[in-house]
Amino acid sequence: MIIRKPAHLAAPILLAVLIAGCGGEKPVSDLPSNVAQVIAVTERADRVPDFTWRGPDGSDVSFDQVRGKVTLVNFWATWCAPCKKELPDLVELSRRYADRGFWVVGVATDRTPNAPELVADFVRKYSIPYQIVLSTQEMEDAFENVRNMPTSFLVNGEGKIVRTMVGIRTRAQLEEAIAPLL
Repeated sequence: MIIRKPAHLAAPILLAVLIAGCGGEKPVSDLPSNVAQVIAVTERADRVPDFTWRGPDGSDVSFDQVRGKVTLVNFWATWCAPCKKELPDLVELSRRYADRGFWVVGVATDRTPNAPELVADFVRKYSIPYQIVLSTQEMEDAFENVRNMPTSFLVNGEGKIVRTMVGIRTRAQLEEAIAPLL
């Protein structure tokens, strides 16, 4: 026995599929070169979790590849007012201390279907120069304390988290934490 569905039900389904698209990720070429999707996370008990993203040239880049640098891993979101307030200080510090071995990695926690576009527009609007990765639940779980925005992890050159900062920090507070490690 063949059961046929009425034709009027097919149109809304087809329209929903067309509106939603094919469901693929936004092509890397459409994102700024410093924005990428996290593609792998490795939890570790003794060091900061390692995470990997696809670089603008298509190669995989691992957080472990920057070991030796003092790094601030900053979890944030485009909708977070304190994150926006803290952002100019992060941009300034990333530029000021880059030649002394300091690096910032921004981890965008937006989870809407258009998160790549939102984050890309945000990065362009605020001229963020440092690496931004689009988080995953796996990544947030690996860092354990990511429940509030912003949350930052200060990582020393050996890859150990030496300080967790939940909530907004001023430039002076961030410099006070970073300077002794450089």
